[in-house]
Amino acid sequence: MPAHSLPGQETIGHSTVDTTFTAPNDWAVTAIPFKLYGERQVNHVKINWQPPKGIQSYKVYRNGQLIGETQGNTYDDYDLKTDQTYTYRVDAYREHQKAASSATQETRTFTYSGETALYDNRNGRHLRTTPDKPSGFKIGKTYFSYRLHRTHKNLNGKEENGWLLSESESKTGLKDSWSKPREIAFYPGVNFEGIGFHYNKKTRKVVLSAHYEDQGGYTAAKIFLAQITPKGGIEIGTMERPLGHDSRDQSLFVDEDGTAYLLSATNMNSDINIYRLDETWTKPVALANTICKGQHRETPSILKKDGTYYFFSSKASGWYPSQTMYASADRIDGKWSPLKEIGNNSTYGVQFNYVQQTAGTRETLGLWGFHWGAQYHHRDPDGTFTRISPATFNRGYASMNYFRFVEFHDQYGIIPVQNGRNLTLGATVVPSHAPGDGSAAPDCITDGSDMASSPYFKSSHYPYSLTIELPQPSRISEINLATRLVNGSETAYKYTIEGSMDGQEYQTLVDGRNSWTVGFHILPVEDRSAYKFLRLNVFQIINVHNNHPATWADGIYEFTAFGFPL
Repeated sequence: MPAHSLPGQETIGHSTVDTTFTAPNDWAVTAIPFKLYGERQVNHVKINWQPPKGIQSYKVYRNGQLIGETQGNTYDDYDLKTDQTYTYRVDAYREHQKAASSATQETRTFTYSGETALYDNRNGRHLRTTPDKPSGFKIGKTYFSYRLHRTHKNLNGKEENGWLLSESESKTGLKDSWSKPREIAFYPGVNFEGIGFHYNKKTRKVVLSAHYEDQGGYTAAKIFLAQITPKGGIEIGTMERPLGHDSRDQSLFVDEDGTAYLLSATNMNSDINIYRLDETWTKPVALANTICKGQHRETPSILKKDGTYYFFSSKASGWYPSQTMYASADRIDGKWSPLKEIGNNSTYGVQFNYVQQTAGTRETLGLWGFHWGAQYHHRDPDGTFTRISPATFNRGYASMNYFRFVEFHDQYGIIPVQNGRNLTLGATVVPSHAPGDGSAAPDCITDGSDMASSPYFKSSHYPYSLTIELPQPSRISEINLATRLVNGSETAYKYTIEGSMDGQEYQTLVDGRNSWTVGFHILPVEDRSAYKFLRLNVFQIINVHNNHPATWADGIYEFTAFGFPL
């Protein structure tokens, strides 16, 4: 299927590249400190940048000193001193001539003490938890929690299927302190999606927002906005199409001055409308902007960081993962940038859902996405769960990264935890067969670039192999594989990954011949032996909907091995 260009982009071969790059101030770098699994010092830094048009290579600088060169858009800086501030910039080169320097960003390494919660992004499991903390809305001296869920209820002697709104109270907000839920309202014969609760400090009421549909239908396309009085009832402000526009995926954004906005997928999910709400946050009073026209974006969300607004969304792709994209602006009702990619081509195997800032003395942000494994045609054994990607922002540029684990600390917020050093960035790749039509050179799978517009490798024959030579023998802890998505025709790769010390005798490390994973593979390696060569063997590519061969959808974006060099 052909690539489609977005406004401000053009298509070159099969790769879509940004053409909006005009001056150094339009281009920024982000830097985020991380730790390696098992360490207490957070003394490594991951650097990211948006790849501009026509750039062949980049030079990475720390405190003005050159520390490395790469062809992709990421770089890891290891073994720094702790409790130090570092400043990073990147220079872009076109035909061996410097084209531009990025805006810089500072970051600080640190050590920490005390307990942390530990979350595994591979399967959504909490490997370690911390003491219970208050949840819900604290209003006065009482915590309140609200729930709107589907259930059955007997109405006038008849069993009705509907949605029950309830409220619970607590003096502490802790896990086992909540009262029995108090029913506020019951709505039979309808359907709600995208349910959210928001506390309005000015009215001292809790606002409920949702996409409202008739039961079993998807054509009503209404918004449901209502305010709940704690210990009281509910007042519905809107239960119709906002200002006459159809509305499906939606969310609320509250600005620093307390003004609330409704973000709504409209025009049959083609565009995003932004409505300004009244002081109660329950009635649209003006259409502030229409953005992402014709882009078919879902799960809209806005974050404000350092005076800049960032809009995030996923692509309409059913239950399967998609490339998250974002835009930025100085004003909600002003001009927004063209959509830009963030993360990788599958958002690390999820659909973006929302951005969240953590509490603590160190401000950290993360992008939460849903891995809808329970809804897949071939169900994921781990079911449906969230993946959390630490995010960084700088002058209108946003980046997010996959880390195998994330820790949560009361003071330091989200702490990214990488499962070893990146062993394959810039490594040599040798294919068993020549690249197929539309394919890039095989070293694209180790260049650190795996967004939807990045080059990918496809073979001219099947099955095929790709052999990666590591810089030195290493123990492998984890392998990530990013494969092409053709939305609507998702595919699974049948493969194995082998390791060798001499490039002759290979040992199987990962057997994926029965895999149904789509887009992003997180593959733990239990073998503790050291290897100098890694080999990916691709046997088949199968459409997950009909189980038919789909070699036309072949495409390996990135092969990343983490571990520890000997």
